[in-house]
Amino acid sequence: MRFAKFIGLVITWACCANPALAQEGEQRLLQLEVIDPFVELHTGPGRGYPVFYTIEQGETIEVLTRRTGWYELRMRDGRSGWARASQVARTLLPTGEPVDLPSVSYGDYLKNSWRAGFNAGQLSSDEVDGMDTFSFTLGYRPLSWLGLEGEVGKLYDNEIRGDYYNLNVLIEPFSQWRLSPVLILGGGTIEIESQPELTPLEFEDEDFYSYGLAANYYIGRNFLIRAGYQSYTISADNDDERLDRWNIGFNAFF
Repeated sequence: MRFAKFIGLVITWACCANPALAQEGEQRLLQLEVIDPFVELHTGPGRGYPVFYTIEQGETIEVLTRRTGWYELRMRDGRSGWARASQVARTLLPTGEPVDLPSVSYGDYLKNSWRAGFNAGQLSSDEVDGMDTFSFTLGYRPLSWLGLEGEVGKLYDNEIRGDYYNLNVLIEPFSQWRLSPVLILGGGTIEIESQPELTPLEFEDEDFYSYGLAANYYIGRNFLIRAGYQSYTISADNDDERLDRWNIGFNAFF
């Protein structure tokens, strides 16, 4: 009994002599820096609660607790309130890294973001079967389920060389899923630079429209892999030509 009291006195003395040891048993609050222009604080965890304060860009906040889709935050002056998880997701840790919150979906990270990437694929049709393609893309996402994407690419094989320019609309209704389906609608122009002399193609410099299906696989907050199929209908002089393309690509968003 005396030994137990002695051990307790030693631990108490050690914690008082070294404040860092005393803090080890306490739960450390997550500190974040706001990088969006503002974060709205509500009096409760829901849209129905009024906004009573706006945290400005650059301020530091602490995360107190979490409910579905909402986080309770505390400011430096001691006041606390609730903010949507999608806004808290766009904050930084003291190390400068983006915070990774368990209740935030991939769609929240992607909302209002730019995205750049590249794609590689192959065409399959009667005239250009097996022709390789390579393209660069740049897109903007105004909504979590809707995006616009510009594409500049090349198509080539042993005898044929060409370029194509495409503008796509991306519809992704389930962007919060790690593996998310995407509907692609687009249009653009294709330009053939060289082609076989004996059996020339039915098209050279023509407009086209396209549609397709793809799947996005999110491998982190800022990266995804997309694989899919697109069908191109080229408005040639004699008759419309159809090209099918299978492709896979890598994208980074910011």
